Amino acid sequence: MDETEGRARPSALLGPVPRGRATAGDDGAKLNQSVRKAITLLRATADDPGANVSSLARAAGLPRATALRMIQTLEQEGFLLRVAGDDRVLIGPELLRLARGSDASLVLLEAARPVLGDLVAAVKETGTLSVVAPDGGLDLVHQVDAPHHLRPQSWVGQRFPLHASASGKVLLATFDDEQLEHFLREPLERLTPSTIATATELRVDLRRVRDRGHALCIDEAEEGLSGVATGIYGPAEELVGVLTVSGPTQRLSGHRATQAADQVGLAAGRIESALQRGRDRARAL
Repeated sequence: MDETEGRARPSALLGPVPRGRATAGDDGAKLNQSVRKAITLLRATADDPGANVSSLARAAGLPRATALRMIQTLEQEGFLLRVAGDDRVLIGPELLRLARGSDASLVLLEAARPVLGDLVAAVKETGTLSVVAPDGGLDLVHQVDAPHHLRPQSWVGQRFPLHASASGKVLLATFDDEQLEHFLREPLERLTPSTIATATELRVDLRRVRDRGHALCIDEAEEGLSGVATGIYGPAEELVGVLTVSGPTQRLSGHRATQAADQVGLAAGRIESALQRGRDRARAL
């Protein structure tokens, strides 16, 4: 397997919303109607996974041009999110941050769906999204299958040994010395002849992951199965998810693995840009 080299990149819907309305009366006439329309846009976005500018304009009873200006303003503040190349409008990261008890992984999933589809169309191999779970592990939450008869089975809901999977290596590469030492207290199970099963070998491999910005796993979890993965990082450069491309080693090796690594890195960058756009714009104001 050729070593792929690349430039290392820097190392999710709203929960229940109160539906109360202001009571009619003298105070009602003083309410700012623009604010109420903006709230209607936010509520309609949360209620409709397929929301777009046109559907939101109808929901708020606004001309499309007016709705678009309000959506752009809310996007600037991070309250709404539009993914590049996708017509949908999503709840944004800043509103999510302000919402108590919200599920950040769901916003990540929604932002990643169209990007993962594009990635699989480009590399013609199975793509998966894993999110960092509350216990520090990785949960595989979404999979898009390759357009081949020979392809991996559905892995949604499963977890893989961290030392023997591309996604797991991405997570381990973010560990500090203390966390890694704690992980290495347990023996590394040798699943195949290619599995990295010693602490020394794993440390060397994790240094390569940090240097390249992506992880490779060739026949390590299962003979004949290979994967390329890279991390998705949040605004504070914390790992929030992992994108992986997996397929038969006969197809995903050498030059094709290099190309896949480049495509996975670009896809992860698109998702990061979508998640951080609102926060970055708010800081610039």
